[in-house]
Amino acid sequence: MKLLPYIPTFIKDASKAVKRISKSEFKKTADNTLTELLGIATLFVTMYALRREGNHEILHLWCAHRDDVALCPHCGCLSQDVHQEEERSIRHLDVWGKKTILHFLARRFKCEDCDKIFSEQLPFVDSHRRQSIAFELHVYQSCLESTRKAVAVRNGLSHSTVKEIFNRFAALKHNLDSCDTIRVLGVDEISLKKRYKQFVLIISDISRKCVLAVLPNREKETLEAWIESLSPECRKSIRFVSIDMWKPYYQAARSKLPRAKIVVDRFHVMKQLNMRLTKLRTTYQNQCGPELKKVLKGSRWILVRNRSELSNKEEDQLKQIFQECPELRTLYLLKEEFRTIFEKITCREKAARFLDAWCRKAMRTGNKFIAKFVNTFKNWRDQILNYFIERVTNGFVEGTNNALRVITRIAFGYRNFENFRLRVLAGLGVCHTNPR
Repeated sequence: MKLLPYIPTFIKDASKAVKRISKSEFKKTADNTLTELLGIATLFVTMYALRREGNHEILHLWCAHRDDVALCPHCGCLSQDVHQEEERSIRHLDVWGKKTILHFLARRFKCEDCDKIFSEQLPFVDSHRRQSIAFELHVYQSCLESTRKAVAVRNGLSHSTVKEIFNRFAALKHNLDSCDTIRVLGVDEISLKKRYKQFVLIISDISRKCVLAVLPNREKETLEAWIESLSPECRKSIRFVSIDMWKPYYQAARSKLPRAKIVVDRFHVMKQLNMRLTKLRTTYQNQCGPELKKVLKGSRWILVRNRSELSNKEEDQLKQIFQECPELRTLYLLKEEFRTIFEKITCREKAARFLDAWCRKAMRTGNKFIAKFVNTFKNWRDQILNYFIERVTNGFVEGTNNALRVITRIAFGYRNFENFRLRVLAGLGVCHTNPR
């Protein structure tokens, strides 16, 4: 019968990132350098070992507890009676650029006062976790700037481990977010898959410039359910709701937030006007001869851009277009006049007079494209004029949409809505710098 060789006391790496290591391989430390690099106040390093795995060196640190007592969670008394000790290994932040594993004794105490046995609560690692809190936070923050797959490869972890760490921290951060007071609520959607018209609803606190919620669709019932989930005090604190011209948003805000002023974002209004101007230009291009087509070629952005932002070359091309297309000149000047009203006037009543006069002037042109815009304006007149109360816009929300597209592009799209929601809240939610 062949006897198995003697196996010394092994220290198992609980993170499954390295092989087992015998305690006999450790060497005593000569000074406190490793303890200072470790940066954990309740531990000090007594021994260390270097192991090579492939092309990488793994640093193992054997640590001891600074305190011989623990606080009983049952009665709140200090206990010195160690009932049981078990070796534990966790992954920690790299030291000297080497993957670092901490080894220490996990202790259970018996309280002398209440006679109950309890496990010691450690400030640097959560119960049953295979990585320290500092290392998990490092993984979480890395996921905000890169893909989970890249973070997993860089840190020598499995993709599932990185995903679990990120989702847990993101959920924890969202639970800590406070919605006690929201002054200006922003509501807008973003298309995850334009080809399939898959929209998600992004709800933001414009005053604090943060995302409050990501909802799976832009239906009226979905938005109403979220508003109802807010506390009565929070709903009362909302003074303005900034939306685009999507009726379900208006209906939900009107029914659930009757005290709030609904504001149609001025940039969406300008977008509608620019769209009518573009359609007139397209009509000209489809009907004109080759010479006029040459003049109009590449003029789309020149016509919709603010005139003050045009270069000298673009200004010359614009004048040439006006000479050839007088109707296009009329609509362009109306567009610039409309924009000036929003930029110069700060009084709602005065803005109402100017915009009503502008509508009459626009209708006298007899142009069918501008007539459609005037009809849209009249349908949303009160909500558009609410902009002039405090000049509330959806500018932050539109900027957020650009950030969301970057998030989606980095991850090459999301198949799971919950993963997308947590990623957005982690990166753009309240106090996203540190979820702990």
